Amino acid sequence: MPDGCAALVSPSEDDQTALQGALLDAMPGDTVCLAAGIFKLNTELSISGSDVTLKGASRDTTVLDFSTQDIGANGVKISGDGVTITALTVKNTPGDGIRGDDVNNITYDDVAVVWEAEASLENGAYGFYPVGCDGVVIRNSLVVGARDAGIYVGQSKNIIVEDSEAYGNVAGIEIENSTDATVRRNHAHDNAGGILIFNLPGLPVKDGKRALAYDNIVENNNSVNFGEPGTAVSKVPSGIGLMILASDNNEIRNNTIRNNKSTGIVIVEYTDLLFEPFDDVDFDVFPQGNYVHDNAFTGNGADPDKLIADLVPEMRPVPDLFHDGCVDPAADNADGSLTNCFSNNGAATYVNIDLCGGFAMPSNDLGPVTCEHTPLMAPT
Repeated sequence: MPDGCAALVSPSEDDQTALQGALLDAMPGDTVCLAAGIFKLNTELSISGSDVTLKGASRDTTVLDFSTQDIGANGVKISGDGVTITALTVKNTPGDGIRGDDVNNITYDDVAVVWEAEASLENGAYGFYPVGCDGVVIRNSLVVGARDAGIYVGQSKNIIVEDSEAYGNVAGIEIENSTDATVRRNHAHDNAGGILIFNLPGLPVKDGKRALAYDNIVENNNSVNFGEPGTAVSKVPSGIGLMILASDNNEIRNNTIRNNKSTGIVIVEYTDLLFEPFDDVDFDVFPQGNYVHDNAFTGNGADPDKLIADLVPEMRPVPDLFHDGCVDPAADNADGSLTNCFSNNGAATYVNIDLCGGFAMPSNDLGPVTCEHTPLMAPT
């Protein structure tokens, strides 16, 4: 038995029974260790105990293979608090890779979720899928091939996504209806969209805010959008580096955003132009008080998706900073706190498409939005 392990499970003729049994027997504080090898699983694994760690030999050598799964909606389902998954790969789940529902302090560390089929609707929707959680850490991890978002955190708070990689997904990283997320030192590349910070209607948590994204490399997000038709992510134009949708008080700084064919950063209200109509009377469509500064942009907007191209037909390349220009007519912005600010982004180009004015007066003038907000504090 390796040091620190309460149980050691090796590949066998019945991986499902052996691994699920060890997880059911785990007591708080226990680490269930997995030997190197491929574990063949056809049923969702569940981790219901609190303060349990599931630890492989390494991300490259311990593989949970769900290629033949026919029972359960996820590869791994976490319902206990304080659960950590580390040093393993989850492969080819028909549903989400690793899901956590309404739990506290969930950690994914040095974990990969991979679908081997490229751009396939048969792939699962999400690689990491913590939702309704307080305390989420995703670090040193990888997701490839999700038909929605590779690294996703929804309706949660107190979130760190760091030092991770996402490619070959529809969205690389998505923070949705969540508050106080830090997204740092990640590499989001070769997705349809790199990093999405979204608020969507019709969800219990409606006012996600204060995401801080810094020191990320967001590049070459020009892949086909193979999202499930009718989902919000399926509406995202290919070629967007980073997109803020209807979310407030986010800070985007010190990122490298390059070679995204449609544009570098989009800030836009929730609009019928892109998304489905809704009847959620408590949902605020306007993105406000966002702060985009000190980022480096190169090579964006050279071959825009048709939707983006039609909105700015005479601008090639499409500007790096793509702003709807909308203002909530019912809001008091006398102090400027609701203005979306752009500053110190080098030679980045800008367009206000005047969405709410019916595109009557688009402008490339950065002057009205050259301002600052109080920076967000990054966790240590």
